[in-house]
Amino acid sequence: MIIPALDVLQNKIVRLYQGKYDTAQFYPFELSERLKEYAQSGAKQLHLVDLEGARDPSKKQWQHIQNALKELKVPFQIGGGIRSESDISTWLDAGASQVVIGSMAVEKRQEVSEWINKFGAKHFVIALDVNKTDSGWLPATHGWLEASKYSLSELVAFYLSIGITDFLCTDISKDGTMTGPSFALYEDLLNEFPQIKVQASGGVSSLEDIKKLNELGVSGIILGKSLLDNAFTVEEAIDA
Repeated sequence: MIIPALDVLQNKIVRLYQGKYDTAQFYPFELSERLKEYAQSGAKQLHLVDLEGARDPSKKQWQHIQNALKELKVPFQIGGGIRSESDISTWLDAGASQVVIGSMAVEKRQEVSEWINKFGAKHFVIALDVNKTDSGWLPATHGWLEASKYSLSELVAFYLSIGITDFLCTDISKDGTMTGPSFALYEDLLNEFPQIKVQASGGVSSLEDIKKLNELGVSGIILGKSLLDNAFTVEEAIDA
């Protein structure tokens, strides 16, 4: 599945390079119109991130994002600033099909487990953003500034054991770079856990990248900068 993505900062559409806020590239698109355009182009799911909320939960842009989603009929997943049970309720009540949990899933596994038990595993995507290290793939948290004490494999195994099948994995070195995705990451992950559904994110720059990811067996391909910079269209991505 092709999943167009929009990140929101200061109530504007933005892309970051390798997750660094000081690299913010703002785009002159209106959020609701861009979402509508993606939906009309055939996207079956959309991905949104509140970057302001991810950095500082007291500065959530949820009202702005929810207003932009009001007329949307396409399922969407949302991440950024989700830190509590009430945050999850807010987004599910607002129509989100899934909430994306990142840093909390790494640092507060017990609390996240309780959320999953209450709301149901189908409503969650666990987002694990990783760096390649000498000992393997290691997740990072807090805007990718802090390293996790758990490996990628340990975290996937833990959440798989409590019913999660949807994982969004990003190689931090590839994010926003348009230099090609981390094929090795998805190959390693799907070889170890063939039963999970992996959303590939970061670095996709061509239709060939999409074809190769599809061959690897990922279940979703998140496209941000490539669509905003007109490397190809949603229709072309779906055809690929």
